[in-house]
Amino acid sequence: ACLLLGGLATPLVLSVHSIVSMDFATSMVPGWHSTIFPPYFVAGAVFSGFAMVITLMVITRVALGLERYITAKHLDNMAKVLLTTGLLVGLAYATETFVAWYSENPYERFTFLNRAFGPYAWAYWLMVGCNVVVPQVFWFRRARRSVPVLLGASLLVNVGMWFERFNIIVTSLS
Repeated sequence: ACLLLGGLATPLVLSVHSIVSMDFATSMVPGWHSTIFPPYFVAGAVFSGFAMVITLMVITRVALGLERYITAKHLDNMAKVLLTTGLLVGLAYATETFVAWYSENPYERFTFLNRAFGPYAWAYWLMVGCNVVVPQVFWFRRARRSVPVLLGASLLVNVGMWFERFNIIVTSLS
């Protein structure tokens, strides 16, 4: 059943996030009109999904005493996936910045500068901090195997991903 559900869920996640991102990418709203959105949304979905799974897994592991079944190696591997997808999301943020600068489109440039330094800059930098800076702690094996660090980081990533959606919608429309 797990194999079947996993096999059905993977294309579903890819198609849903690709279609939603194409809805944004084909609009003319600055900040949405970006060809990077489809892979960016899929990477973000995997990133936030793993963060949520880690959050629920750590709580379940402690609450039900499942340490024998959900081992430190499992935690270590999940943290590595969170680090990798965090790097992918960071690359997407850097690419958006580069495109806003390199394209010399004044509307895209203004939208990026407004996100980073405008009235919602706090939300932008909170997003970057939670989604790019926080996962960097997982370069260290000790942090990857620490339950409190893993839980704290996964919660912060979930907060950061909420602020990513906030930034995409609110700052572009403002």
